[in-house]
Amino acid sequence: MLLPWLLSDSWTMTLPARVADTLVCAIALWLASHWCRSRDRSFGKAFLASAISGAGGIGLYAAFVWARDTGVLPWQGPLWLVINFLAVQTVFFAFVALVTHRREGWRSVNIMVVTLILAAALEAGLFLLLAFLLQPRG
Repeated sequence: MLLPWLLSDSWTMTLPARVADTLVCAIALWLASHWCRSRDRSFGKAFLASAISGAGGIGLYAAFVWARDTGVLPWQGPLWLVINFLAVQTVFFAFVALVTHRREGWRSVNIMVVTLILAAALEAGLFLLLAFLLQPRG
């Protein structure tokens, strides 16, 4: 969920990053539904939930860019908007994951927690891979 924000200098970077983020979240939700033995383990449902989260993330990004550019919020440091965007986007994705598996009872809470942990681990892996690939060779 942080990758699209960091690569948001232009639309040519934002859109592939948002697609990659949607796929990472879909895979995390799909794996979590399998590991928590959900009744509905379809990848289509996980992808739909991730796509809704991604579309909401685009709206959130637009709102945060507007807040940054207009100065509506007082300046709190260079990472303040990024941290708050990540927190709001994570809460939104958790809500979408809960709603997706709402008929599962407490299992939906387990799926949400496992999904958030998996998504964070997968994004950390992507960051490490990018850092390794972009490391200057000398």
